[in-house]
Amino acid sequence: MSEQNLPTHFRTCCRNVIQVLEKVGVLTPELDARLLISDALGLRGAAFFLKPDRLLSEDELSEIAHRLARRMAGEPISRIVGERGFWKHEFRLSPDVLDPRPDSETLIDVALELLAARGYFPEKPYDNLRFLDLGTGSGALLISLLLEFSQVTGVGIDISPQALEVAAANAKRLGCGDRVRFMAQNWLDGMGDEDEGGFDLVICNPPYIRHDDIDELAPDVALFDPHVALDGGPDGLDPYREIIPQLTRVLSPNGIVIFEIGEGQHTEVITLLEEAGFDGVGASNGQYKDLAGHIRALAASPRQHPHTARMLS
Repeated sequence: MSEQNLPTHFRTCCRNVIQVLEKVGVLTPELDARLLISDALGLRGAAFFLKPDRLLSEDELSEIAHRLARRMAGEPISRIVGERGFWKHEFRLSPDVLDPRPDSETLIDVALELLAARGYFPEKPYDNLRFLDLGTGSGALLISLLLEFSQVTGVGIDISPQALEVAAANAKRLGCGDRVRFMAQNWLDGMGDEDEGGFDLVICNPPYIRHDDIDELAPDVALFDPHVALDGGPDGLDPYREIIPQLTRVLSPNGIVIFEIGEGQHTEVITLLEEAGFDGVGASNGQYKDLAGHIRALAASPRQHPHTARMLS
């Protein structure tokens, strides 16, 4: 749709944008239209609804048309507006970071449940707790957890310096920048003596898509998420093989590790954990399902004694 065809009244413009999005098969045309127009005009919250009959300038029409064209081409709304709502907060995005999705919130749920089972509850000060996020990307997982606990500190690791810039900016904007350290490195390879045995929680959403399957993903993933954050090697399990054998070096004796996994990968990842001396903790021997009923997260701790129940039992 060209900007010349866009009507000049706000109300009619909204209706027209919705109709265009409907025609190209967007599943949530009303929501997308509101987000696109709000972003184009710099509107926040209820401001979108306050002046439905006002006229739009040529510059405003151009901004709307530009965003509409991107959405019609299949670009996700979160990429266009540059942020994504995750857990309780809005996280800024860039082309260098994975777009955090609702399935990954399962890891936050699991972390809070397991920490509470060990006596650690949100909003209470715990200055002796440390969290580690492997492959932090935008920082959504780590920052969401740090904002649940007022004094907890954390470390976020990513191989991409550009991703870490986004994560650091999100942490600063959301108010926990002074409690988090970001490090550019490959998984646990660069962890120093000061970090050995020091983390009570390690959380990780690694790349787990099979290399040959990436091009078959939905276009909003395959075309717009960075492939380095998707590609888990020939079978999708390369990052788990690299990370899991090193975990006991950084986890405290009672520490918890929580992994996000792809559909159908739980058996292989559980085997890797058990071979490395870990057992499942929490519900269903450490296997947690997302809202669609798929096992999305695995939670484990270092084996404490030889009779602990195994994750596959």
